[in-house]
Amino acid sequence: MKNSEFNFDEDSFNKLFPFYILIDYDLKIKGFGKSLAKALPLIKLNDDFAASFRVKRPHIESDTFENIISIFNQLVLIGTASEDIDLRGQFQEHNGSILFVGSPWFVSMDQVREKKLTLHDFAFHDPLLDLLHVLKTQEITTQELKELLIKINNQKKALDRDQEELNRLSLVASANENGVVFTKPSGEIFWCNDAYLQLTGYSKEEVIGKTPILLGKCDETTEEELLKMTVPFLNGEPFNVEHLHRRKDNKNFWVRTKGQPILDSDGKVIQYFAMIEDVTEDKKHEEILRIEKEKYSNIIANMNLGLIEVDEDERIVLANNSFCNFSGYSLEELIGKNASSLLLTEESKTIIKEKNELRVKGITDSYEIQVKNKKGELRHWLISGAPNYDINGIVTGSIGIHLDITEQKAQEESLYLLSLIAEKNINAVIISDIEGKIEWVNSSFEKMSGYSIMESVGNKPGHLLQGQETNPETVAYLSAQIRKGQPFACEIVNYSKSGDKYWVKIQGQALYNKKGEIVRYFAIEENISNKKLLENQREELVASLAKTNKELEDYAQIVSHDLKSPLRSIHSLISWIKEDNDKAFSDQTLKYFSMMENKVEKMDRLIEGILTYSKIDKENIAVEKVNTQLIIQSIIEIIHIPKHITVTIKNTLPIINADRYRIQQLFQNIIGNAVNYIEREVGLVEISSEEFDTYYVFAVKDNGVGIAEKNHEKIFNTFQSYTTSEHSTGLGLSIVKKVIETYKGKIWIESEEGVGTTFFIKLNK
Repeated sequence: MKNSEFNFDEDSFNKLFPFYILIDYDLKIKGFGKSLAKALPLIKLNDDFAASFRVKRPHIESDTFENIISIFNQLVLIGTASEDIDLRGQFQEHNGSILFVGSPWFVSMDQVREKKLTLHDFAFHDPLLDLLHVLKTQEITTQELKELLIKINNQKKALDRDQEELNRLSLVASANENGVVFTKPSGEIFWCNDAYLQLTGYSKEEVIGKTPILLGKCDETTEEELLKMTVPFLNGEPFNVEHLHRRKDNKNFWVRTKGQPILDSDGKVIQYFAMIEDVTEDKKHEEILRIEKEKYSNIIANMNLGLIEVDEDERIVLANNSFCNFSGYSLEELIGKNASSLLLTEESKTIIKEKNELRVKGITDSYEIQVKNKKGELRHWLISGAPNYDINGIVTGSIGIHLDITEQKAQEESLYLLSLIAEKNINAVIISDIEGKIEWVNSSFEKMSGYSIMESVGNKPGHLLQGQETNPETVAYLSAQIRKGQPFACEIVNYSKSGDKYWVKIQGQALYNKKGEIVRYFAIEENISNKKLLENQREELVASLAKTNKELEDYAQIVSHDLKSPLRSIHSLISWIKEDNDKAFSDQTLKYFSMMENKVEKMDRLIEGILTYSKIDKENIAVEKVNTQLIIQSIIEIIHIPKHITVTIKNTLPIINADRYRIQQLFQNIIGNAVNYIEREVGLVEISSEEFDTYYVFAVKDNGVGIAEKNHEKIFNTFQSYTTSEHSTGLGLSIVKKVIETYKGKIWIESEEGVGTTFFIKLNK
């Protein structure tokens, strides 16, 4: 290196190394940097170096001139006697004196602030520059930075005239543990230190005259990384870039390159200074940290437990997928919102307020609270909360892991309710283990069986309760169902502790765990002894009634036959007498004979009606498709309808599922009844129907004499007739009602005396 290449005065050197110390042979301080004077205001020129400083590392017996010379060109750490500051740098020989160049070794930002140091108090190439830059980013504007750079460049120009100071700078740059290069404005390297050669593996001859890009570019170098260096370089601007750098052996390593232009008084770039720091280990750690962070972020995002992080004001700053699912809100709807206002009930807000006070004290705990989700539904959450700290150990909020236990709470409440129900149940409740041995019974079981819970536990129900009249087939059925783990229901004879027999209806089934394994059996036993007694009595009564009905039916048939035969004989005899004595009898006598014939015919109809009425619900009912339109048209043609009466069908009548004969009986009696009770000169009977979802309603309307309201129900009773008509037997409407009831239908009327009557008939489809 030629001496004419660098020239610095003391002021310029002070700008580059603001914390230097110059010591003479007697260890008297002959000079020190301005920033050192600011950090150590008690230091004065000609002070004894050993009284103000001491060498901490490497270890020397005492701070003598000879001992200090022995640690030249080594990284040293010196401490101060009056201030809590350590300096880190190197001792070098300078014109028979000792020169220390270095900088404070601060371990926290608090020390920097305590000494009231600023960005201007440090060399631009000092490693602490990044730390100070973070501190002063918001305080120093871009314009101030440009002014500072111009000032530094002007000072650089002045340094070119100071060869002695240049040698000192060269010595310091050579000793720097990071690679240092100086380039021409064209980018060609004209000087580098040994550290750069060690980092890259090149010799000095291979480096000088080459550009840093040419030496360091590798296949993995991106265009973006190159532009971040070349564009500022060409524009005479500083840069700070992390990128891959190639070694001579073509192996790559990560570096942080900081470049700084050196300007003349006109602001023109005359040289470029760059520091290359090996950050491979840092990048490895960053990559490991990134992978771990990504791994744990994925775990947090996708775990089944809900996670939320809030700041000191309870504003949500982080939530995972499960928490979004629990709450019903999307991540965008949660971030920045106050968690208490968004999710908590008034009661829960009080609980959270108390928990936040614990978090400030660094206390972690778990608790249950009630929340409301986005739909407004109340849910129960189990929360494990912990304080959240920043890098300085200050609480900045809290982190909570959430589990939705709404279903569990409901199950607990249901279980509690079921236990109360089981205990208070009037029926006996039995719970058995997997071997069928009783684990628990309720008080109803104790009352029913006479066995206490202490006597029951450990025994099988069958061993306690079954006896002589217990049906073996029922016992076998129960055993088979229990063995297969299937539900069972049956009626069985049990015996109490005192030996009393009683009937029970038993229902039960196996209980399974989450793995599908049978863990218990339970059964409910209802005492049906009284019910069984009633069933037996009912069966006996039904059999008795069936026998009586059969006897009545047979009696009706016999009576009908025995009564109708004499009536037919009487009717025949009257007809013969009239025929044989037609000329001999007077008109009055013939009238009496006609009255006798009518009475005989009425008696015959009455007997036929009684027989029909008795057989309506006794015969098997055929179910077929019955066209009521055709049935009623046939009835209109069959029955006698006087000429002054008109019977009409207003709309098409439906097809229903019924017995054809009974439907004909029903409508023939209704229509015949309507025709018989019309005394007007012009009579009218109208038949219609209306369809509903599951049934039809038929209407038979006439303009006859009408029926008084007090008789609306009575007319359906047997042998009830409220007319003088000789055709009435008092059974027609009784037959109608009985047919309708057979089909689970309904009949009712609307009538007004002197106006007419409408019969409504409801029949299911």
